[in-house]
Amino acid sequence: MTGMPVISTLGYGLYFIQMAIVVAILVLAIAALVTASLTRDDAFTVIDREKSNWMLLTGGAAGLAALSLFIHLEMLWIISAVIVGIYWQDVRPGINDALGNAGGSW
Repeated sequence: MTGMPVISTLGYGLYFIQMAIVVAILVLAIAALVTASLTRDDAFTVIDREKSNWMLLTGGAAGLAALSLFIHLEMLWIISAVIVGIYWQDVRPGINDALGNAGGSW
């Protein structure tokens, strides 16, 4: 039999799918960090959140996602995905509501 066995091929495929997910989480974490840093402090206060906490959380999530590209522990990118998901699904819509979407669609 020539070529790679099926199991080995599936393993490589799953590895590259996981790396694509990690890169997507890294991009979303960096975008969350940038949007959090550009948002006014009072917008976080209105929704009962602290800007510094979310700057640290999104920065840490970006760091964990970047680290999980080199250290292959699934827990790192899962933690990062949860933090980024909470930011984009809870915090950012609350900020947009508090600001009245004054900054446009972003």
